[in-house]
Parts: sequence; structure tokens; C-alpha cells
Amino acid sequence: MRFDVMPVATEKQIKEVVDAAYNVWHNYYKDIFTTEQIDYMLEKYQSHDALRKQMSEGYIYYMLLADNQLAGYMCVLVQSSYLFLARLYIKAEYRRQGLAKKTISHLDAIFKNPELGFTHIKKMRLRVERNNNFAINVYEHLGFKKIRSEDTDIGGGFVCKEYVMEREIH
Repeated sequence: MRFDVMPVATEKQIKEVVDAAYNVWHNYYKDIFTTEQIDYMLEKYQSHDALRKQMSEGYIYYMLLADNQLAGYMCVLVQSSYLFLARLYIKAEYRRQGLAKKTISHLDAIFKNPELGFTHIKKMRLRVERNNNFAINVYEHLGFKKIRSEDTDIGGGFVCKEYVMEREIH
């Protein structure tokens, strides 16, 4: 399988990511969150307006392509001392094919390349829902370690109970 990572730059690409988010989140989170919470979070974090706002604040969205088909997406934000992996979602039909590992390896390569100017970034950090055992297992397999738990009121009467996980960039 050919794997590519493409920055999201056009309105058409934003729409593709929003559509993928709706599909992935309703499929994946149905056993973790209520439909109401999923819809609330999609509108707040993954709607067209939300993506445009995040991108204007420095978040960078990427489409993950498998054989030129949209297999998922990720979003990163470069912080002063670490890379925040804000989103990594893979469509159901592409899971368990090594795409998460390829995505993390792609990020490692970017942040180890001295020509790109990010070598001061030594760690990658993410947040994952504490009940999301599948994702936690994937992240641990990729070298992430839990560093703390956080409960975040996201509004609408909903709270996200998450682990913050971190790994060295290699």
C-alpha cells in the first residue's frame, strides 16, 4: 500500500476532512460517548468553521492517503518544546494496516530533519480519552507513555476524561 501525507490547503480538502471526521467519530466513538456528545464535539472541533479557525491559529491538518484514497487525517500544533498531535483518525476500513505507525514515523522524520528547523522539538504529546482502550494500546505500542490524567469541561454539559501521553521523537 502506498502511503502519503498531504497538507490540507483547499476548501475541498477541508470538506473532505470534515466528512471523514463525521464518519470516523460516529463509527468509532459510539461506544464511548453519547450521540449527543459526538455531535456536539464534531460541531465544536471538527466542523468547517472549527477547522478554519484552528488553521488560522497555527494548527496544521493533513490528509492521510492510502493508495491515493483518503484513509484518515491528523492535525498537529508545534509548541515551544513539543509537537502536539491534536488529532489522528483513521477510517475503519484502513485500521490495523500500520497507518498510525507510518504517520508517527512521518512526523519523526520531519522533526529530526535539520533542514526543516524543528530539531529543538524532542517530544510528541497527545490527549486520548481514558475509555479509548484501542487507541491507548496503539499509542503505547508506538512508544507513548501516560504522563497524567486530565478532566476537561468542553461545554454543553460534557467532560472529556483524558490521558496526556508523550514519547520522544526518534
